Amino acid sequence: MYASKISKIAAAGAGSLLLLGAGSGIAVGENQDEAVQRAKAVCDEGTLCVWDGPDFTGNVNEFTQCPDGPLPFTDFADGRAGSWLNTQYEPGEAVFFGPDPANPEGPWIEKYRSPVNEAISEGEAFDLTGVDNC
Repeated sequence: MYASKISKIAAAGAGSLLLLGAGSGIAVGENQDEAVQRAKAVCDEGTLCVWDGPDFTGNVNEFTQCPDGPLPFTDFADGRAGSWLNTQYEPGEAVFFGPDPANPEGPWIEKYRSPVNEAISEGEAFDLTGVDNC
């Protein structure tokens, strides 16, 4: 749906990390792999981590427990996800939600599914405001 707004940086075989993004917010002298390693230093194995800024910057929410439905992001200036790293264990798919463009004040709708071992460095275009990590 939003694939045209992000570019595929690297994808390899089983057990590797899928990294998507344009890389505009990466620290000076830092490449995409280094940005993911920096994110992994914050995000423990088996966790879904969501940052409010691109390239794993800004405030972070860590999700390890199964919620009763989607949870909103906390301490995010605009309430929206900017980037995320999914290091959950199989099946570990995280379901992201956001406002319905046809009914912005109504209930959230499903907008994106993040598989295990995925890193999205530029997620703002998805307009995501909450997640169910289980």
